[in-house]
Amino acid sequence: MRFLINKIIIHIFFLSVFFLNFSIISGDIEEAVKLRYQGKFEEAIKKIKSSKFLGDTESEILLAKLYLDTGLYSDANQLYDRLCKAINSYECYNEYGISLMSNMNFNLAIENFEKAISINPQFATAYSNMAMCYTMSKDFNNAEKSHLKALEISPNNPIIRINYGVYLVKIKKYQRAKDILYPVITENEAMYFAELFIGVAHYFKEEYNSALIHFNRGININPEYSDLYYHRALLYYKKGDYQNSIRDLQMVEKLTPNSTKVIELRKLIKMSGRL
Repeated sequence: MRFLINKIIIHIFFLSVFFLNFSIISGDIEEAVKLRYQGKFEEAIKKIKSSKFLGDTESEILLAKLYLDTGLYSDANQLYDRLCKAINSYECYNEYGISLMSNMNFNLAIENFEKAISINPQFATAYSNMAMCYTMSKDFNNAEKSHLKALEISPNNPIIRINYGVYLVKIKKYQRAKDILYPVITENEAMYFAELFIGVAHYFKEEYNSALIHFNRGININPEYSDLYYHRALLYYKKGDYQNSIRDLQMVEKLTPNSTKVIELRKLIKMSGRL
C-alpha cells in the first residue's frame, strides 16, 4: 500500500517546471501557452503542430514541455536531447532530467540535473529534483545531501520543502516529515500535496483521525486529485469503514479509470467478508 509515493513525487516535480517562462514569438505560440496554463494540453499540442512556426526553437521548447505534461516521455526526451545541446540552459537540462526520471532512466536524469547545476549552482530546484531521483533509485545517502543543499539555497520554497517531506515519509521518518510539512500548510493554504503527505505520515503512525483530517483538507483544496481519495479509502479500510472506502474508490475510478491499485484494495475489502 506504500507504492503510490513515487507517483506523487513525479507530480510535484511537474509543479517545479510548469511556470518557467520564455519569450513569445508568435500568436500561435502565445495561444498554445495559454492553453497549457488552462490544462488543455492536447489542444496546445495541436496548435503548435499546425503553426507555421513548428520547428523553431521556441515552439519546440513548448512542445517538449507539453510532451512532459502529458506523459509522452519518449517524445519529450528526443526533443530535449537536441534542444538542450543547442541552447545549453539550466532550465532545459532540468526539464530533460525530469522527463528521463519519469521514464525511469535515473542515471541519465542525474547527469542532466548535474548539468543544470553546473550552469547555475544556485538552482535549488535541480538539487531538489535530483534528490527525488536519488530517492527513486534508492540512493538515500545522496538523496539526503541533495535535499539539504536545495533547502540551504532556498529554505522558504514550499515545493522544495514538500519534496523533502515526501522523502522523509519514504524513509519512514514520519515525525520529522510532519515537522517539515506542517509549516508549509500554515504558510500556504492551497498546498494539497503537503496535506496529503501529512496525512500519509499520520496514517503510518496509526494516527487515523489526524490522517483523515488532512486527507479531507486536501480534497477540499483539490477535489480532482485521485490519490487523496485513494489514501482516504485505505484509511477507511483500516478503520473497518468499508462503505466509505468503496465510495472513495469509485471516485478514484472516475478520476483515473483502469487504476490497478483500486482493484487491489477492492479485493482486500471483498476478502474481509463485509461487502
